Amino acid sequence: MPRQGEFRITYTATIPAAPKPVMIGENRMASATINMMTAVNESGGKLLHNMAGRCTSAPLIDNTAKTVENHGYCDYVDADGDHVFEKWDYPVQPLGAANEGTGEWIGGTGKFAGLSGTMKIRSRRLNTLTDGAVQVVGEKLGSYSFTNTVASAKPN
Repeated sequence: MPRQGEFRITYTATIPAAPKPVMIGENRMASATINMMTAVNESGGKLLHNMAGRCTSAPLIDNTAKTVENHGYCDYVDADGDHVFEKWDYPVQPLGAANEGTGEWIGGTGKFAGLSGTMKIRSRRLNTLTDGAVQVVGEKLGSYSFTNTVASAKPN
């Protein structure tokens, strides 16, 4: 992989059975989920190309204000067993099918060791045909770099 670059990654997320939220006040709910992920790098790079992952998700919903806030972390793995770690945040915004947030690469293993960078994240909740499941599609757009030149120079 090049030591730095830009990317456009398409991803999907699935929660097979969304848990019942916890009430944290009048018309306010909190939840915690694990999302099953897939990712494809649309910009032709190897970063998150054909990788599977899992993400935590901690949404806070305020039904009175009709807002949502969400934070979490992801762990993606490639066919060689190398991992990419991500932290993401969706600030308080109107409750709706489409949301925008930001994220950052916070490291990796193997060829992804020393990974850092930032991104804009766009997501859209889909109508699902499976009762209780949640499905999302989205994209990550941004840039990356490696602080560990040895790991980034390893052949893929």
